[in-house]
Amino acid sequence: MSDEMEQVVASGSGAGSHSHLWPRLALVQAVLLLAAVVVALPVAFRSMGLLLTEGQTRTLYEFPGGQAATAAATAALEESESYFNIAAIDLDEDKSSITLAISGHRICPDAGCSTLNLTLVSLEDDADVRRALPPSAPMTLTPDQEIFSQTIQLPVRGQPSQYPFDDYLLWLGLAGTVVEDGKKIDLIPELLAKRAVITTQNQLRDFLMVPPVEIDPDQVTAMNDPQDFVGVQELHFERPVHQEILAVLLILLIAVSAIMAVAMRNMTDLIVGVGSLILGIWGVRSVLVPSSLPVVTSIDLALSVIILFVLLGLIVRSAHHLHQQSDLPPVTWRRRPRR
Repeated sequence: MSDEMEQVVASGSGAGSHSHLWPRLALVQAVLLLAAVVVALPVAFRSMGLLLTEGQTRTLYEFPGGQAATAAATAALEESESYFNIAAIDLDEDKSSITLAISGHRICPDAGCSTLNLTLVSLEDDADVRRALPPSAPMTLTPDQEIFSQTIQLPVRGQPSQYPFDDYLLWLGLAGTVVEDGKKIDLIPELLAKRAVITTQNQLRDFLMVPPVEIDPDQVTAMNDPQDFVGVQELHFERPVHQEILAVLLILLIAVSAIMAVAMRNMTDLIVGVGSLILGIWGVRSVLVPSSLPVVTSIDLALSVIILFVLLGLIVRSAHHLHQQSDLPPVTWRRRPRR
């Protein structure tokens, strides 16, 4: 009699521990997610503050060196003839192009300014194999142009499908000539340093710019290039950190919610509400992905995987439920005896 009582107690305790399995797993997931949110939110808030302030748009970088412009360095260049500012104002992820606004002024001596022909080039690290000059945009300043402003478009390198972890790279090369006394003279770094002061700047709303890096012109100059580059600068644009953090947290939260819904809801509620559950999962995309991105992003793939597992979980639970209702013997897995 005592043996039968022990078996009943043991079977009851086993059923009780199994019934508490999902709530315990849900508790562990909730604690881990709460810890991740507590750690990540301060970083996200700092990133939001940087994007909302004018810290990026007010920072100017010297071309091609990449140093942040200071008041002392600016005062030492008062005798220069031309002042250029190259600002990134728009980035089209679909066309992989960036729009640069080039503005400035010239302080002409008594003899007048020289005619200045500039070429801005989007370069890559392929000088050993390329045959033709990469995409470029010309700019000509005549002696009567003391104030100037124009926009150009150049291609950038990047993968918008990796949103929000996508970044974009532009190796901005500068070449040109100056016409003096009817003679065309190729610009060289020393001549450019005497005649012009050039700065670069980020004015994009949705991207932050890493401090620029100078690239050696010899690294990107091919043998048949028509002109030597007087300067090359790497401009690197990336998404704010808070977009990446919010995307990861929201996808994790919606994934855990979907798993818990499939595992813990009763069968009737699950079948009725599975459509609303899938629409809720896919609705996260409108929060995370801007409408200007027409490509399939990493967020789309992650949400599609979550929906796939929700439907797979629904099928497994449906099969288990129908098996119980059919009064068939339980399915047991037995190992084959070794010979």
